[in-house]
Amino acid sequence: MAYDVTCVIPRWGRTFENVMKKFATLSPDKVELDRVRALVATGKEHASADPAVAKRHLDRLDCPYLTLAPDRKRAERCYRVAFLGMEIRVDDLVVRLEGDEPHNGSSLIRLDEVDLTVVGMDELLSMNQHFLRRPELVRKWGMYNYNIDKDTDLRIAGSANLKSFNRIAGREITDFVGFFLIANRETVDYNLGYEKLIRHGVPIFVKGRYEGLVHTLLPGSKTVPVENVEDAVLAHKGGVGIEIIQSGTTIKEKGLTVYGPPLFLSESLYVADYRRYLKNEKLRRLLAYLKPLGYFDREHILNYVAWFKALAANLQDSWINKPLPGEIFCTLDEMKNGLRPYRLRTRGWVPSDDYKVDEAVALVLKSLALIEKEYEKPQV
Repeated sequence: MAYDVTCVIPRWGRTFENVMKKFATLSPDKVELDRVRALVATGKEHASADPAVAKRHLDRLDCPYLTLAPDRKRAERCYRVAFLGMEIRVDDLVVRLEGDEPHNGSSLIRLDEVDLTVVGMDELLSMNQHFLRRPELVRKWGMYNYNIDKDTDLRIAGSANLKSFNRIAGREITDFVGFFLIANRETVDYNLGYEKLIRHGVPIFVKGRYEGLVHTLLPGSKTVPVENVEDAVLAHKGGVGIEIIQSGTTIKEKGLTVYGPPLFLSESLYVADYRRYLKNEKLRRLLAYLKPLGYFDREHILNYVAWFKALAANLQDSWINKPLPGEIFCTLDEMKNGLRPYRLRTRGWVPSDDYKVDEAVALVLKSLALIEKEYEKPQV
């Protein structure tokens, strides 16, 4: 079967599940998409360092859309069932979905081998920050396209708006995560911050895959790459680290504290080959069906507030020097560095430099007012 659009997605995990759910709402192949999603979910439980054992589980599933792959994020590097690929229909489009490592999606776009991928801002920055004019300033995805100054067709189309159930909120919430400073609870330091850590040369535990990114955002920081940041912080007196936090449940259960605002925000994004987008009417139609959200879209702002609210409710006093929610979302300084609105119809998906100062101020104030209003609403 000939396909119209190629799309790479993670081969397992939360993003994979949410992408499959999203496509199931658009496709007449919903039953098969749901079946594949459920089968991949069994992979973690049946993972094995012995490929023969993992293969026996794969054979029992009897599904041509699955394969085995090593789970390189785990110390054991077990083999587990992974999504291989399948062709699905979206309206009259034939879409080729392929599973791969999350960071490989953006690499394949750079290599001109795929039209579209779903990837987190963290993976995008880790793999592609060298394309940016001022990578140290890009801490929200709304600034990314504006800061590209090298030859690449890779562009963020917008938020993928992927959601999963959040126990604290009691409803589905978009998959925002923050990269936060964490420390032991045994000693609370209200003056703890990045400047202090860098000034005193304090070791900061980070996952090895993010070490280069942390050095870009925190020049002069003394990082120590580890497999598990939380455990490393707990094992060292006065230990600190930078960790991805979505709900905060694990942080709270382990007796850790979170400090201040996140180093940067991440969420699942639609990232496309913009040159292919201009040439391929079917890719344009698929993105229209998927409806990526703009950074300043009302729905995106409401999604952000719901996440922040649930995180704050869960962490409670485990979040030291908690910022106001608006302080994380946008500032006037970030407007100067490219955090301005754009849509798919915007040329190059790049915010315009013609955006006037008074318009920028008005947008920031309007966004902050909406964030404050929604944040003050009681939890339903």
